[in-house]
Amino acid sequence: YVSGDYAYVADDTSGLAVIDISDPTNPGTPVYEDTTDSARGVYVSGDYAYVADWDSGLAVIEISESINPEYLYREDTTGEAWGVYVSGDYAYVADGDSGLAVIDISDPTNPGTPVYEDTAGYAYGIYVSGDYAYVADGISGLAVIDISDPINPGAPIYEATTGSAYGICVSGDYAYVADWTISGLEVINISDPTNPGTPVYEAMTGSAYGVYVSGDYAYVADLNGLAVINISDPTNPGTPIYEDTSGESRDVYVSGDYAYVAIGTSGLAVIQVRKRVDMEDPIISNAPNDFTVEAGYAGQNLSWTATDPHPNTYTIELQGSGIVAGPTAWTSGVAITYNIPDSFAVGIYIYTVNFTDDSGNSIIDSVTFTVGDTTNPTIISAPSDLTVEFGYTGQNLSWNATDPNPNTYTIELQGSGIVAGPTAWTSGVIITYNIPDGFAVGVYVYTINFTDDYGNSIIDSITFTVGDTTNPVITVSPNNFTVEYGYTGQSL
Repeated sequence: YVSGDYAYVADDTSGLAVIDISDPTNPGTPVYEDTTDSARGVYVSGDYAYVADWDSGLAVIEISESINPEYLYREDTTGEAWGVYVSGDYAYVADGDSGLAVIDISDPTNPGTPVYEDTAGYAYGIYVSGDYAYVADGISGLAVIDISDPINPGAPIYEATTGSAYGICVSGDYAYVADWTISGLEVINISDPTNPGTPVYEAMTGSAYGVYVSGDYAYVADLNGLAVINISDPTNPGTPIYEDTSGESRDVYVSGDYAYVAIGTSGLAVIQVRKRVDMEDPIISNAPNDFTVEAGYAGQNLSWTATDPHPNTYTIELQGSGIVAGPTAWTSGVAITYNIPDSFAVGIYIYTVNFTDDSGNSIIDSVTFTVGDTTNPTIISAPSDLTVEFGYTGQNLSWNATDPNPNTYTIELQGSGIVAGPTAWTSGVIITYNIPDGFAVGVYVYTINFTDDYGNSIIDSITFTVGDTTNPVITVSPNNFTVEYGYTGQSL
């Protein structure tokens, strides 16, 4: 019998053995409380263990301190006590050839005198459900006894089994009987306890001694170990699955994920019979927001933190490129960081992380990483305003600009429109415009406009002045000369 962190084992001539199973994978050393005779069965209720003690009847042991059990009292029975079940204020004892013994334990330190209801066979096992006691009655099969008035049990109603009924467990509308002489499990419909149904039999390879039902499975202790039988359809039990033990299995109790099996002379075997199915996805407790960086960025990263009791691996996928990180093991509560490669082109990049756990549960998170270009080109060199003399030749203008994504440039002459371009330009490479020769004297304003691929632009204007600062040149001049007074017809 299992209660809390302890297994209570009816250990024959050693009495009651109490074993710490707080860690089922590492049971503690047994603590013993001897009984008068041979302990055959045990049931725990509250602070007391009730032991079916063979020829000595019922033994009551205080277990309020499980590590220090204390023998309190014995109530002898007329038969041989094999099994015991406690319900309310009464202990129901499978008392061998005396049948069912009912003992008032409202005061566990002073049990009442047994009341008997004899059975036709030999009472080995006992289970109480509602107003009925179900007795594994040896060659008489299953005996059903009305105990609505515990001090006046009704006459047994029998349902024969194929062999000898030894162990009994009731779940829902069915009684499950361990039938040791024919080596099998018998399932009997008891939806009407006054008229039990015909047994459905599932054979096993060894003698069946004890049975316990948990969920959709019957766990049967037989000579060859532990047999597990699917009873999701009680009318059609599944084929037994076996787990060998080091000796003859005599009884079994299931608690949580473990079956506790009493093994003849080998003591207690603990067998994991369930693996908890983890249905919970990991939880992302911290995730990056969508963000935008400027083209030419460097040193950007993404970081997530997830939690799960059983973390497995994570992957990071870049949409359109596939997996870029992982599968890599992760630790619950510890951030994982991914370094984004530097200098992606302008565009939108979607990263998706996928955290999985050991049971295949997963959670994803996506972040949008945008590389933008909102910066105008930069002019790193430009000509100064320029004045030339009328009649100039061979004049030009040169600019140099930079941008990660250069597109085109144009040069406009004020009043005349575009005089060059649109023409592609290269970041950091000088572009030169040759001014036509022979402009008339005047002021000419040139404006250059550099654009990039994303519509950003910068302009620069230069004033080109054609001037005339040269005095006239006298190429022919007369000499000084003297004429006679009264001259005529002279010229210069």
